[in-house]
Amino acid sequence: MRISMYTPSRLEIEKNKEMKRLSKSISEKLHINEEIVGRLTYNLILDKLANKIGESLHFKDSNFNESCKNLLNEVDLNIEELLNKPQFLDLLYQDLVSQSYRKKFGQFFTPNYIAEFMASWINLDKPCQVLDPSVGTGIFLENIIGTTDSPFPELWGFDIDPVLLNTCQVRLTLNGISSDLLHLIQEDFIKMGNFFAEKVDAVICNPPYLNFHNFDRNGLVSPIEKRCGVRLSRLTNIYVLFFIQSLLLTKDKGKLAFITPSEFLYTGYGEELKTFLLKYTTLDSLVLIDFEFSVFNKALTTAVITLFRRGPPKSRHKVKFIRVYSWSNTGEMLRAVTEGTEDSQNCRIVEVYQDELNPKKKWLEYFVDIRNNHVLNKLVPLSQLAEIHRGIATGFNKFFALSKSELNEWKIEDRFVIPVVTNAYQVKGYDFTVDDWNRLVEKNEKVFLLYIFEEPSQNLKKYIRYGEQELGANQRYITKHRSPWYSMEKRKPPKILATVFHRKKMRFIFNNVNARNLAPFHCVYPKFNDAIKVKALLTYLNSDLCKDIQVIKRREYGGGLHKFEPKDLENIPVIDITQLGSEDINGLASMFDELCSSFRKGQDETLIRKKIDDLLKLIIAKNLSE
Repeated sequence: MRISMYTPSRLEIEKNKEMKRLSKSISEKLHINEEIVGRLTYNLILDKLANKIGESLHFKDSNFNESCKNLLNEVDLNIEELLNKPQFLDLLYQDLVSQSYRKKFGQFFTPNYIAEFMASWINLDKPCQVLDPSVGTGIFLENIIGTTDSPFPELWGFDIDPVLLNTCQVRLTLNGISSDLLHLIQEDFIKMGNFFAEKVDAVICNPPYLNFHNFDRNGLVSPIEKRCGVRLSRLTNIYVLFFIQSLLLTKDKGKLAFITPSEFLYTGYGEELKTFLLKYTTLDSLVLIDFEFSVFNKALTTAVITLFRRGPPKSRHKVKFIRVYSWSNTGEMLRAVTEGTEDSQNCRIVEVYQDELNPKKKWLEYFVDIRNNHVLNKLVPLSQLAEIHRGIATGFNKFFALSKSELNEWKIEDRFVIPVVTNAYQVKGYDFTVDDWNRLVEKNEKVFLLYIFEEPSQNLKKYIRYGEQELGANQRYITKHRSPWYSMEKRKPPKILATVFHRKKMRFIFNNVNARNLAPFHCVYPKFNDAIKVKALLTYLNSDLCKDIQVIKRREYGGGLHKFEPKDLENIPVIDITQLGSEDINGLASMFDELCSSFRKGQDETLIRKKIDDLLKLIIAKNLSE
């Protein structure tokens, strides 16, 4: 097997800015938007490449007509470098075609080093036919060819995008693949049914990433359900359908390698996919790319590589859960999935018997090193101590959240507004005080929320008319379903504000202002009114010990971004404050005051955090022994 180890660098494309200037110039000449002209410019490059190697493009883009082609052909393009390095086509496409277009059609390209690893794993069994159901630019099929010493297998690729199929055609031709080995088809793979007379040996795929509202759910989901006898949520992501359809077209014991966002590890629709995989496949390995870097370029998604085979596993088969901290090389990654049972400096490996995996659990926990795992059975879910709700959804913050100067301008009376925090940056530390809120008022921040539960005054009626006539505030999705549209959902001020998104650590904030909050925070309502107990709970929630435990419940995004939904928060394991003695409760509450003071003074929190963890461990140890 040949391992190329070549990873193209964006820095190697020196004409990036020149290409973008070219697109803008062509856009002005053709009087079409730059999103379309980016694809036209890219198609021109493909056309010139094809002519250079004696090929014609097989797939027609309706936007790329003869008049466009004649005008574009006047542009002098140097394509010699692409003849030698067709890997640059991926980067060119991403540079020329807008991110909004690629996101709309779920186009997130796989880095070469990952494609090489997945193709190498497929090639360990020397397949005779390899299928890519969402072939894109052909990076997987190129790596299938580049990592085999056997005779080249027969290659099949499906896609709905003619430009990407042309890219794959040119790319594989430049790699020496003859037309009798390469079969490209412009069709929706999900709709193809039992396309092949004989099933294929292997499937390798980066399926499109489209949420349920971006594709025809009933038209695609129902036929898949009938063919495989499963029931799928209409909230599913389209990549789930690619898993199922691909397995139906694969031979018994055939290999499949998928790279997808990691959402199915913890979402509701993910339970259905996990159930399907456990029932019909032998799971070899799940490889999670570390959350600190985003595999899919600028998209806020994280990647998991799922390696599996068609057919149920042998008795006591173990599944490898591999967390990659630093990608070294293809050889080491292959050893990890085929031999590895021990951690290395680049990855962590956990093996779990497949028959013990529960599809209802969040499999994310198998990738996480919880240093305090032994204490989990002594903790309770946060829902036992508090209720969790989303922040207020106004439907149109621009209208409902006001500054002091806006209140004065419209002469809106105080009885129609309440204090509110609208953005996470408005609350810096671990407690939010009246002084903090007053400073925001003085800075003219939007910290007043329209809260109307009586007949509006004349002044307020003028503002409401302004919202209707000038802003269209009454026609927003949420407001047009309310009566009256300017009313607000009633909400008690929470004692604790919990940040929805975070990177390094989540913050739980003592709300001393009794302010309401919008969507950047969740509302936490403790089931006890004792302020000392609330502070004690806050000490635990903001501790490093809790941070370690939280990871099994949170949702992960690219670039180290994390998120909690209310249900996730409800399931965070916490110390049952109500069962502690007064000495422990007072000690924890005192630590929270120290933590708040340390932050406000700009001090390093390392010392106080160590003191908090030491106290928590003593309290937990005492409870463990009882």
